[in-house]
Amino acid sequence: MRKTSLALVMSAGLVVSAGAGRSASAQEEASRYKTAISAVGGFSVGSSGSFEHGLRETFGLHGDNGSGFAVGGSLARDLSPRLTLEAGGLYLDRGASAWSADAGLRLNLQPSGKSMVPYFAVSGGLYGEHFETLQIGPRGGMNGRDGFVVPGFGGRNQGGRGQFPASLPSPGDVANALGLTQTSSHRTDGMMTMGGGVVFAAGDHVFVRPDARAQVVFTGDSRVMGLFTLNFGYRF
Repeated sequence: MRKTSLALVMSAGLVVSAGAGRSASAQEEASRYKTAISAVGGFSVGSSGSFEHGLRETFGLHGDNGSGFAVGGSLARDLSPRLTLEAGGLYLDRGASAWSADAGLRLNLQPSGKSMVPYFAVSGGLYGEHFETLQIGPRGGMNGRDGFVVPGFGGRNQGGRGQFPASLPSPGDVANALGLTQTSSHRTDGMMTMGGGVVFAAGDHVFVRPDARAQVVFTGDSRVMGLFTLNFGYRF
C-alpha cells in the first residue's frame, strides 16, 4: 500500500512539474508587448532601364537614377509568438518622388519574446510615383531647308558652313532645338514585397530591426527593386 501511495504521489508530482514547465515555456515565448511602432530609414535600388530613362539621363532631366533614400514608418501587432501583422508606408526619393504603402505578415522563425527573432516577410500594397517624361513636338529644331539649328552652332546659311560655337550648347538647348518638351505625370500600380530580417531587442520596449526586401511593381513590364531599411522601434 505504501509503495502504491508513493508511486501515485510521484506521478502527480511529475504531472504538476510538466504542466508548470509548459506554462513557464509558453509565458517565455509570448512577448509581453504585442504592439510596436517603428521609424524607418534606408535606401531603394534598381533602375527601370527603359528608353525613357535613357533620354532623361542624356538631356539632364531628373528621373529614376537607379537609387534613392527611403524614409517612413510602420505599425505591427503580434497575432501569436510566431506570426506578426505589419503595415507601413515609405517616401522614396526615386524619380521626382515616389511612395509605397503595404500590409502583410511576418513569419517569426523564433518566438517573438526572444531577444533575437529572425523572420520571413511577405506583403502587398501600392506603389506610386511622380516622374518626368519627354515628348517630341514640332517646336524648335527645324529652320526651313537649313535643317536643325542648335543654339551656339548656327545653321547652314553661310555657304553651307556652320558657325563654330563659342561654347558647347547646354543639354537644355539641345532638347529645345530637337523639339523636346518635359511634362510631369503620376502613376499608381500594385506592388508585392518579399524578404526578411532580424529583430534585435535593445531592452524591454526598444528594438532595432534591419530588413531587406524585393519590391515587385506590377506595371506594363513588371519592375523589381531592392529595399534595404533599418527600423528603430518601440513596443507597448
